[in-house]
Amino acid sequence: MVRAALLLLVLGIIATLVVLDRRRAEDPAATPDPDRAASPTSSVTIEPPLPTGTATGKPGSKGPGKPGKGAPVPTPPPGIEALACQELRKSVRVRVLSFNTHRSYGGIGTVAAEIRSLDPDVVLLQEIDRFHARTGGVDQVDHFSQALGMEAAFSPNVVSGGGQYGTAILSRFDIVDSGRFPLPNAPGGEPRGLQWAGLDVGGQEVRVYNTHLQNAMPRLRDAQARHVAGILAGEQQHTILGGDMNAVPGTATLGALQVRLVDAWPVAGAGPAGTAPDGARIDYLLASPALEPQGARTLRSAISDHDGVVVDYVVPSGCPSADGDG
Repeated sequence: MVRAALLLLVLGIIATLVVLDRRRAEDPAATPDPDRAASPTSSVTIEPPLPTGTATGKPGSKGPGKPGKGAPVPTPPPGIEALACQELRKSVRVRVLSFNTHRSYGGIGTVAAEIRSLDPDVVLLQEIDRFHARTGGVDQVDHFSQALGMEAAFSPNVVSGGGQYGTAILSRFDIVDSGRFPLPNAPGGEPRGLQWAGLDVGGQEVRVYNTHLQNAMPRLRDAQARHVAGILAGEQQHTILGGDMNAVPGTATLGALQVRLVDAWPVAGAGPAGTAPDGARIDYLLASPALEPQGARTLRSAISDHDGVVVDYVVPSGCPSADGDG
């Protein structure tokens, strides 16, 4: 919708310039010297192409606002598309929560209320059950989606009988696409994955990733982190990665993830930083450098053995500058 509105605005400006050009042509005082050579006017390319049946303003066509035969189509002033984009598309504040729910043992309703109290826009959940006997056969993904009024995507890492166990992404923004990358494993390790979802944030896609790395096998965990970093290295969109990394700051696990992403806590964190039962910081939100964290804090949970971490980001408009510098 934003791109369509931008296209209409640019077309309107072009039409106005055409009308002004015709009026100048009809004014004798504005008629150029016939002995002076006319300089060519560059053509205008509009993407995406106009829909079938839309007037194209071809030379020789008649009708209001259309140039007559031989009339040049004026070129829009430099920077007009950037100015129009900046008018139509604004920066968006996005609150993101990463939370290992510990399968919501002891009260899924309480966990939902804890999340709701933060009013997040995007929620990355780890240790989520669906139809598992150990948690009463509840579809926890659907429960959170309904309780919070958010779209949801689920990524199973372990399937046992009729039950599933994995991660979930909830969003107030439209989820335009989603999927999962399996992570490296080894004998004695539990299957883990990297879940992702593309979100429509202010007319542009923001790619959100959610993971839960191995806990008791450091070398395997480091290998999983390097694998995640390799996947994110090819990402073109603004990127947010969250999850239970089972590693403290300064380890090889975090080093691999911070090659391209910025840990929000050292930039904007306030209050207690620990998220694990022993007080260690092992849950994170990291993002592309262009996504500026405005604040970060932890969520103290009465149910989970982890505390969540919540960060307020600003997603820039994505518009080029009007002076052509970017």
